[in-house]
Amino acid sequence: MISYDWEGLKSEFVLGSYRSLKEFAEAKNISYGLLRNKAKGWLREKRQVERTKNNLIVEKTIQKHAELACDYNSLHIEYWNRLLELVRQALYDDKTIRTKEGKINVYALEKLADVIEKVQKGQRLALGIDEKKDNNNEELLQRIREIIQALNEPNEDTALN
Repeated sequence: MISYDWEGLKSEFVLGSYRSLKEFAEAKNISYGLLRNKAKGWLREKRQVERTKNNLIVEKTIQKHAELACDYNSLHIEYWNRLLELVRQALYDDKTIRTKEGKINVYALEKLADVIEKVQKGQRLALGIDEKKDNNNEELLQRIREIIQALNEPNEDTALN
C-alpha cells in the first residue's frame, strides 16, 4: 500500500491553483475516493485561505494607492509653494507691478491675484483642507479688483507717487 504525506498534500492543495479535490486527485495520481475521505475540510480551508489572500491583496493595493496619492499631493504642494514664491517675488518687483509711467499696473496685479487664488485652491485641495469649496472667492477677487482700480484712478496720483 502506498503511503502519502497528507499534510504536504493538504498544503499543496490549499495553497495551489486546483479548483477541486477531483482535479487534485487526478494531478497527483491518487484515488479520488481515498483523497475525499482524507481531505475533509480542505475545500473550506482553501476558500478561507483564498478569502484571506484576496483581502490582503485589496489592503496592499489600497495602501499602494494611498502612498501614490500621498506622493502626488506632496509634489503638488511643492509645486504650489514654488509658484507662490514666484508670485511673492513678482509682487516685490516694481517692474512687474508698475507701468513705465510709475503707476500701478492693474492688469499685472489682477493676473497675480488670479494666480494667488489658484495657488490657494490648489494648496488647500492638495492638503485635503477643501473639497472643491468655492466660498465667496469671486466676491473677494472683485473687492481686490476694486481696490486696484481705486489705486489707479487719476485723482489719487499723490497716493501712488
